[in-house]
Amino acid sequence: MGDIISITINLDSRPGFMEETSSNDSGKLISGTRSLDYFIDGVLNKIKFFDGHEKEVTVVVDVHEPLPDATEKWLLDMQKNGTISNLVFNKHVETYLEMSYCPKWHDLNYLNTLILAKGKYLVHFDSDMVAFINDRSVVNEWLQWLDEGKYDYISYPSNCSPNPCFDRDFDYAWASTRFFICKREIIDYTEIMKCLMSSEYLYGKYGDRKRKCPWLEHVLALIGGPAKVFYPPVELNRCSIFSWSRYHTGVLKKLTEMPYEKVIAYVSGCGGINFPCDVAAQRIK
Repeated sequence: MGDIISITINLDSRPGFMEETSSNDSGKLISGTRSLDYFIDGVLNKIKFFDGHEKEVTVVVDVHEPLPDATEKWLLDMQKNGTISNLVFNKHVETYLEMSYCPKWHDLNYLNTLILAKGKYLVHFDSDMVAFINDRSVVNEWLQWLDEGKYDYISYPSNCSPNPCFDRDFDYAWASTRFFICKREIIDYTEIMKCLMSSEYLYGKYGDRKRKCPWLEHVLALIGGPAKVFYPPVELNRCSIFSWSRYHTGVLKKLTEMPYEKVIAYVSGCGGINFPCDVAAQRIK
């Protein structure tokens, strides 16, 4: 598929996704805000970030609660017109094979989304991530770094660049599933599955770690080499990629209608981008 960028997006309809306001559920397996807005405005926002490049878009919905008919129809129409190449409505389950409960079900959802990508480059977005771009050379710069082998994974811009955070409990950097871009060819489904299903296999083959977090984003880095993960510095004059720690219905649609400078002014007015990459949304009149 040439130099196509495969954009993969995981969405979910957890309880509360129809509410007007959502806040981060810290401490839960799936933290982060949820909103009906993420299914339309959120998808369009992520696609728009890569304008100017040939794209393949994959959207996988983990269906906890039924979607409104209009939202489901919009997604199906986007697939019909070719905007979305791969569209999956996945009934929410937390089992796997003979396991009555699989604690890695969320990781498996992500991994099965990644494997659908067919382009040269692979981008992954979590549902509550948003991306705005002012300098389109940013994407070309990332692609060049990947082609040169400088990095295996490039994640969201971080105030702790080149790392995701400053935490002495971690002796490596992981490839955040909130946002990363890599070459699709480095996603080894079989090997990743082995690592997800057995921590003994993961740390036995790829080395013990001071803090063990055997989740997908950590597995990706340990397999590929954690030194090859890069979090670019925050350069708001070029682009802005962040998630919501609090979200209000309608904010994203209004932001997409604003010029880039006003988007950044809005983010600043919300208190800026806080650790690790969160913005607490304020309502827009």
